[in-house]
Amino acid sequence: MNAVITRTLAALGLVAGLMIGTGHVGGGLAVAVAAGASVWLARADAVKRDLR
Repeated sequence: MNAVITRTLAALGLVAGLMIGTGHVGGGLAVAVAAGASVWLARADAVKRDLR
């Protein structure tokens, strides 16, 4: 994976963990799901553009 995607996913994972740890479970799960979906879409777009 691209370094930017990896750093972004790690940062959003830390934010989601902090939110869950402080009692905002719904918000933390929403951040985690949104991060996963955005990485999935970014990788799918990268694969689509990489085809020769």
